[in-house]
Amino acid sequence: SDLGAQMSYKNALSGYFYGDEFDYITLISPSQKQVFKFLFKDGKIYKEDLEHECDKSAFEAAIKGICNEYANKILEHQDELNEYEKIYASQKNFDKFIKRHHFLKYEIRKFQNSISHFYEALAICQSEQQGLKKELKNSIHEASVFKTIANEYACRVEDIYTFIQSAKNDKINKNIYLLTLISALFLPLNFITGFFGMNTNGMFLSSFKDGTLIVFAFVAMLCVLFFIFYYRLNKDIS
Repeated sequence: SDLGAQMSYKNALSGYFYGDEFDYITLISPSQKQVFKFLFKDGKIYKEDLEHECDKSAFEAAIKGICNEYANKILEHQDELNEYEKIYASQKNFDKFIKRHHFLKYEIRKFQNSISHFYEALAICQSEQQGLKKELKNSIHEASVFKTIANEYACRVEDIYTFIQSAKNDKINKNIYLLTLISALFLPLNFITGFFGMNTNGMFLSSFKDGTLIVFAFVAMLCVLFFIFYYRLNKDIS
């Protein structure tokens, strides 16, 4: 039965195999919802076992059904990646992608493995079964295209992840740089505070009525100069 075939091929991959009495090919869709086994003997095609002979049209229909499922899976990944690539313009989906990244990477690798075995099975079958050369030509080309797209999607996932990590690193570096500048600003201020906080006679500006105001104005001027320098530096970098 179809259910029994699905259970027996659970976690299996497509492939072409050689036997003593006959050769056979297993064709398994990425979701494993479509599972087929075709036997080849004396120029004839059999489905599941040698008691059920079938024609080329049944063989072609099985391959076409699996190709359609691969195509639908390709479109699913395409829509998801197109959505995530909006990150390049807006950073609002950073956390969403990071949570999904490892599972998406696993899904695409699994898809790559599945389509590679499917393509190789069809290619070997075309080589071994001369009577099916014409029927397999388009399907092999289609599977080859799917392989290329799957490899491209794997690269796109890594590109998005690299971009996010780079953006986060840039943000961390900017924060560290700002903290460094603030530390450099407050270092002389701490020195001034300690200097004028000494209980000694003849302290500079101690005889001036507005001595505190003068020191405050000096500190405020340093802060203004600091922020002007920081603004212009960031403007030049950007």
